[in-house]
Amino acid sequence: MGKNKNKNRRAKKNKVNRQSSSLNEKNVENKTDDGDGNFDDLLAEFKVADTKIEDEDEKDPVKDPTLGVVNENEDKIETQNTENTDSAETVENSKLEVAAPDNWEEQDTLLESTSEGLDEINPHPHVERTEDKLDLTAIENTDAANEKQVVENGEENIDSKAAAVDPDTSHDAENGEKKDPEDVDEKKEETVLVPPSLTANLSLFTPKQQKLALDLCEAGQGHLFSRWPKPAPSRSASSEATTFIKRRLIEQLERIDDSYPSNLIGYINNAKDLLAKSKSGVNPLMGWKPSVPQGMNFEIGTTDYETTEKIGVQQLGKCGFVLTAGGLGERLGYGSIKLKLPTELATETCYLQFYIETILSIQKKYAAPGHKLPLCIMVSGDTNKKTISLLAKNKNFGMDDDQITIVQQGEGVPALVDNDAHFALDTVDRYKLQLKPHGHGDIHALIHSNGVAKKWLKDGIKWTVFFQDTNGLAFHTIALALGVSSKMGLIMNSVCCPRRAKQAIGGIAKLTNEDGEERTINVEYNQLDPLLRSSGFPEGDVNDESTGYSPYPGNLNQLVFSLEPYALALERTNGAMPEFVNPKYKDAEKTEFKKPTRLECMMQDFPVILTGIEATKVGFTSISADMCFSPVKNATADGVAMQKKGTAPGVAASGEADQYAAVRKIMRSIGCKIDEAGPATYSGISVVPGPAIVLKPNFVSCSAEYKEKFPTPSNINISARSSLVVIGEGVTIKSLTLDGALIIECEDGATGEISNMEVTNGGWENVADENLEVEFLKMRGYSLNKVETNKIVFKKDGSIESDIPTLESTVNDVPDEKTIEKEIATVPMVENDSSVPQSDNNDTSASKNEIKDNLSKSIGNTTSTKKKSIENSAPKTKVPRSFSEPEPDDVGAGKKDDKCACAIM
Repeated sequence: MGKNKNKNRRAKKNKVNRQSSSLNEKNVENKTDDGDGNFDDLLAEFKVADTKIEDEDEKDPVKDPTLGVVNENEDKIETQNTENTDSAETVENSKLEVAAPDNWEEQDTLLESTSEGLDEINPHPHVERTEDKLDLTAIENTDAANEKQVVENGEENIDSKAAAVDPDTSHDAENGEKKDPEDVDEKKEETVLVPPSLTANLSLFTPKQQKLALDLCEAGQGHLFSRWPKPAPSRSASSEATTFIKRRLIEQLERIDDSYPSNLIGYINNAKDLLAKSKSGVNPLMGWKPSVPQGMNFEIGTTDYETTEKIGVQQLGKCGFVLTAGGLGERLGYGSIKLKLPTELATETCYLQFYIETILSIQKKYAAPGHKLPLCIMVSGDTNKKTISLLAKNKNFGMDDDQITIVQQGEGVPALVDNDAHFALDTVDRYKLQLKPHGHGDIHALIHSNGVAKKWLKDGIKWTVFFQDTNGLAFHTIALALGVSSKMGLIMNSVCCPRRAKQAIGGIAKLTNEDGEERTINVEYNQLDPLLRSSGFPEGDVNDESTGYSPYPGNLNQLVFSLEPYALALERTNGAMPEFVNPKYKDAEKTEFKKPTRLECMMQDFPVILTGIEATKVGFTSISADMCFSPVKNATADGVAMQKKGTAPGVAASGEADQYAAVRKIMRSIGCKIDEAGPATYSGISVVPGPAIVLKPNFVSCSAEYKEKFPTPSNINISARSSLVVIGEGVTIKSLTLDGALIIECEDGATGEISNMEVTNGGWENVADENLEVEFLKMRGYSLNKVETNKIVFKKDGSIESDIPTLESTVNDVPDEKTIEKEIATVPMVENDSSVPQSDNNDTSASKNEIKDNLSKSIGNTTSTKKKSIENSAPKTKVPRSFSEPEPDDVGAGKKDDKCACAIM
């Protein structure tokens, strides 16, 4: 087969779509057969030990199955003999072999012998057992059917490729005629290197699989099959196990071939090109000149911030949301998906619940009546089932099934062992590829191939917001970014943070080439400075004197797209993002890798596919990171090391502390008086633990709502040791002094007001402990001890439920009819609140009811009575639908009593 054949590869339609469904079409209990399960059992029977992974690019890849297994021997490519019993069939070509780890020899020995316990597994799941033994007749029938299918349905002359390894029996690829040995020698370089071991096993596979295997050999991947043994002359349990895992490898290759946009041959060709450029030191940004991009910088509390956010608030009800959630929490010391991690310990709300509750709150407040805001979640094979299960067990946290779309990434892309893009085999199991993640850039192709963008456009969605799986600050700045996109007419808007010059974070820059083309894109920090120096900026990346920051803001991978032009770009490109490679070389000549590498793509590279005027409509929204970015992505030990270098640790403890801090910052920006706790250290991570304030999304879903919920912010006083949780849309807090822990809850449909309330109790405290058994506590290094808590609940039926002692004493001192009559003269008349149902008592006049009602709402501010002392352990009490707390006289030396006024509005 000549080299020109490689130019005429079959072109497949983009099949990046691995899995997509609405949740109402899924059965959580169903298990997906990925072809690996039976041999996993087989390996367990063989007792083959796993190989430990060391990967410099990942924090703890041994805990991340998506990375595949790295060759810890780091051996170079060497020539090896094939595993055929007939030595005359050995292929003498170094490209057919990679260094064989010792574990392969162990596997060979086990597979070629009759192992104890092997008859306990069934390598052919489609074959039924007969008295605990494999039904060999069924296997023979299956193999015969395959052989017949090869003869009848072969897509091309398979034998012409397989026979090419023997010049004496080579055939012309075009007409099948036998060629002279001299002609074969002249075209030796064009010979397809197909190992005899593959030829001997071709009958095990379908015609499509045969063609794929031979195409891969032509592309230099013959080493994948060169150590295969011939099919055994007689049937045995061990020979059938070997047959099973040969088929499993071909099926794995077939799945990846179908899922990659340009198929595996395209992956190989692109890898060879990128690896050659990397070896020769080609700068991918050569020819592009950087300049400051268009965008807007903000500080919370400024007029510019508020006016821009108000514009964005009007667009909130037209958003679709995309969550990239392909990661497990194992690297963090958490055994489940990261979306299940609690965002904080005050309420233990997990990330997925927090995100969905925020979207539903935005939908209720800002979307048109009956209009649902959709959520697309990108998962991986590792997180798919657990994500669906988490949603199902919690009834989608209140979201309808048809609002949620799950799209699944493929199982990964082949790891590459050298500059010739040879695929890496697993060091334990040589019948399995090493796979590594392709990157979150797949999300665009998945959105396109699953028809998500088209559907959302049809449903009236105007904007698409991308956010990450463990960033609890993501939604604080969405309205602001939407305001910037609206004002500037942006197709893509990156939420950024100010960055110092040369800081180790990618910077957003505008690039222009000699042809006048431009793109605004993330440039890695180690590329930005030299690019500036080579483009007429001799000082490189320097801080602006007026701001103290680089003019190139830091990329955070939180993106806002205008949906219509975004969908058009996806339609034009199938959503395929540009790829890159980043090998770690062992030698100065760049001929050997320290470990296998792979091609990757990133979602923030979307501007590369924009053309013409589209490319000029890309910008940024920049605000301090403490308002928009605090992901939980690192193990505690790694976080400690990062924090020592002055970098945000990105661990569970810092993620929780930063959520509390962001809320405090917003409250202070409108005038609330919030103290600051001193720093505390847990498992080596230094954080500011409080005050711990959790304002649930149904209370406030963006910073623009804070002034409405705290109308007199100067009357809000919260001490450094306090904890406050507020739940419910209908509550307003006018004045509150808190020194302890307080939960305020307003049921859906109820309204309530906190006024003149003072609460003091034992509160909550973090207890440092590095020996905790619960994973999400252990990874923080502390637990939360809720020493003492007070709670107020505004009920839908018009009552108030509370365990605050002074409120209960008020219940005990509810004034009778005569007392109310005496107070009428001293209470200012107030207009009747038509929203409050009036009494049906016909014996009392309407005017008196109005006076009583207004008295109940205002008596706490206008009267003074003595109250009884009630113990904090008193049971919960239902309070009449409106009440107030009178000012106390002196009660006990040195004891401070709570005082408050609450009302149902």
